[in-house]
Amino acid sequence: MRRLPMISFLFLVLCATTVVAQSANAAGTWDATLTSPQGTFNVQLILKQDGEKLSGVVKSPRGETPIEGTTNGKDIKLKYTIKFQDNDMLIALTGALDGASIKGSADYGGLADGDFNAKRASDAGAATTKAPASTTSTGDKTDISGVWAFQVETSAGAGSPTFTFKQDGEKLTGQYKGAFGEAPLTGTLKGNKVDFVIKVEAQGQQMTITYAGTVEKDGTMKGTAELGEVGSATWTAKRP
Repeated sequence: MRRLPMISFLFLVLCATTVVAQSANAAGTWDATLTSPQGTFNVQLILKQDGEKLSGVVKSPRGETPIEGTTNGKDIKLKYTIKFQDNDMLIALTGALDGASIKGSADYGGLADGDFNAKRASDAGAATTKAPASTTSTGDKTDISGVWAFQVETSAGAGSPTFTFKQDGEKLTGQYKGAFGEAPLTGTLKGNKVDFVIKVEAQGQQMTITYAGTVEKDGTMKGTAELGEVGSATWTAKRP
């Protein structure tokens, strides 16, 4: 077998090494979900890539925040700073890029950690359009019994808990399921005004969350929530 000249052999080795070391392309818009003891937050990452260097912004209900990081092969590291209880908190995201998705972990200033998942916005499948389910009405009475999917927006991000309501006249009972685990709810529905309370545990401390809102004519609900020391939020809800 004919041997390759040493220079040609070294050239082939260098080319192969270059291909292996080349970083994956992380540039673009990503729909990301972060989990923490405070809840699940949905943000959008808009990234630019220059070699192994990443830069861009994080979009959330609180506005836009600069983000920077690096990519090495499939490994990706990102960091940005938010205001939490009037202090700066560095959020560090570490993950592996696999085609149109990123999976990894999130570190919240060394105080807590959670999961980090993202998907290219352009690759998100088109959602099937469904007509909104109406609330059950008998005369002037509205019944919201059943399962509802909530979207809760806070200054730190967004969460998507599920509430199951059981209505008896104006009295509401039921169950919450979300980032804080599960908890019973109690409240009232008077006309189209809905109010209910849950008590959850966050970082070893009990927290009372109060929801207040209205049942809309299109069968959805919306309102505000008080999250104790965490602050306030707005929410919308619809039947899945």
